Amino acid sequence: MTPPANKPKFSFEISEEQQSRALKTFREYGQRKAIMSPLLDEVMDLIDTHGYIVMAVLLDKKVEKKTILPSLAKVERMNK
Repeated sequence: MTPPANKPKFSFEISEEQQSRALKTFREYGQRKAIMSPLLDEVMDLIDTHGYIVMAVLLDKKVEKKTILPSLAKVERMNK
């Protein structure tokens, strides 16, 4: 019998508060992957499209992401 292939994993440290919230929010098996995988794809797509300015916006604690990211999506729709 062939051993199962190792699936790629992506890990990083989170705060205890984030862990607590995540465990409460993502109670069902597979929910974390179902939510986080598309989010990771979206962020990488935004960086591919708009460059590292997206990373700068995400890392800037003074910028309100809820207003910037929809604006980028609007620019993408206008460019199509």
